Amino acid sequence: MASAFASTTPALRGRLFFNAAIAALAVSMPPQCVWADGHTNVATRFGPVETQAVPAAGAGPERSDIRLRGAALGQVDGDAGLVKLSVQDDADYVLVDAQLPDPQCRHRFTLLRIGPGDAATMSPPFGDCLTGFGARRAGDRVVVQLAREGAAQVHEFVWTQGSMKELTNVLTRCEAAQLTAASRWIPVESAQAGRVVTGTGRAWFHTAPLDECKLPALFVIPGDVLTVLHTYGDYADVVYRNPRTGRAASGWLKLDRLADGAPKP
Repeated sequence: MASAFASTTPALRGRLFFNAAIAALAVSMPPQCVWADGHTNVATRFGPVETQAVPAAGAGPERSDIRLRGAALGQVDGDAGLVKLSVQDDADYVLVDAQLPDPQCRHRFTLLRIGPGDAATMSPPFGDCLTGFGARRAGDRVVVQLAREGAAQVHEFVWTQGSMKELTNVLTRCEAAQLTAASRWIPVESAQAGRVVTGTGRAWFHTAPLDECKLPALFVIPGDVLTVLHTYGDYADVVYRNPRTGRAASGWLKLDRLADGAPKP
């Protein structure tokens, strides 16, 4: 995941725009947000965070200790894994993913805010029965994205005064991936923005930097020249103008289909 964040939450921008009605235009063009697997320990700028299993007492549920620099922060139900969120702040954020024994509701989450200094806050549990998807910034707040397993829905939870509040809008996976990318992409300087499509066959446009967000009828081909505006993960946010028709399109292309060597835009 990229680590640079904008100071505000950008609009979706349509991620695809057309100077005319070119929905069927055959041109050519490339994404997490990826969610890392949980670990039992992660490093932060303010010390290590780790989780330790607590033996079940009798028929009681399994629990996990959450510890910072060896000192206990609290406990959660289930076998907990840790994911450090790549968000830029004066604090570090670690998501605790507690795996529960219920096959119908396998996850429950807690967010840790570590730092600055010796400060540490552990949110109440949230996001029951969802799965991890991504994280972004909205102004000065951290937003955690959790997906509905088996459904194309992403729920967002914002850090507010030590707890997580669910936002009202439920997003598609492509909408959530685009919001995350727009808050964390890396701008490309104009001197490096010109790129040439390489490889074999069509390079497909995507509405968001996620493989499943590929557009079925919009692509570029090897040799096409375009402009890269931002990069995020394995994708580039690009603008392409058809030299024959003058029509333009923008969206996400896989970075491995682009090479330097195009004239400066």
